[in-house]
Amino acid sequence: MMKTIRLQGLEAAVIACLLAGFGISANAQLLHRYDFTSNANDSVGTANGAPVNGAAISGGAVVTDGGNGAVNGTWSGTGPRVTLDSSAVSGITGAFTIEDWFTCTTGWPKYDTLYAFSDNTVDNYLLGAPVRGYSPWPSGTAMRGAGGSYNATWDLVLSGIYLDQGGPHQTVLTYDGTTFSYYVDGALANFSGLAATGTDVGFNLSTLTDIGINGGSPWGDPSLTGSTYDFRIYGQSLNADQVAAVYGLGSDAGNDAIMSAVAVPEPSALALIGLGLLATNAARRRSTLREL
Repeated sequence: MMKTIRLQGLEAAVIACLLAGFGISANAQLLHRYDFTSNANDSVGTANGAPVNGAAISGGAVVTDGGNGAVNGTWSGTGPRVTLDSSAVSGITGAFTIEDWFTCTTGWPKYDTLYAFSDNTVDNYLLGAPVRGYSPWPSGTAMRGAGGSYNATWDLVLSGIYLDQGGPHQTVLTYDGTTFSYYVDGALANFSGLAATGTDVGFNLSTLTDIGINGGSPWGDPSLTGSTYDFRIYGQSLNADQVAAVYGLGSDAGNDAIMSAVAVPEPSALALIGLGLLATNAARRRSTLREL
């Protein structure tokens, strides 16, 4: 019996390694979700949020009015937002995904903050914005530092179409440990020739424990003029099919439906063959042990 248990454990490890080789997580999961039904609590984990400085939970959303987060150009932490407990990023040292459902009514290009992860400095951060303040006024994400390999003098920026009209819109940022990818409304962003992917090996989200929804940029950028209906953090890098699947579910989907949509994806034919061989060999070994 002890031999059988050890063999099964070995098989599980081999399967996990095989999946990892194809970029597939054996523990695909939604880690944290904030749907703002009546508060800013985490409906999946325990990293609850709290509205501060005038942010309101109303109509199933966190609502902010774009209030400034700076005094004389220096970050003061006064902007309205929902702050998250630092445990929201605990252990996320590699792959992750951030999904945000929101409406923005800025009406002109400025750096409203959809979400912000930082160490409260302008050296290490990850920011989302519905409209960035330069022509052609794209939406996007910007990241810098956090142990990554991107060594330009400015931040790494990924962009998509401006999102201060209509809605609600969905943005998704994925990171597989090497590459960031930016999706808008269920598809990889494609706007005005701007980059939607970028390489940054070793970016470590767990180091960015100052977290805000609708505000909190360490640059003192304004909080969002608008509403965030759903904010999700995954412990895996979603692929294009998974991003499209969760977009199809909408912002009000149940947790079980979301987790089903991001379950371990179909591996390639080669991976299927490898898994089949492992299963066959395992069955043979267990049969041999029973005979013994």
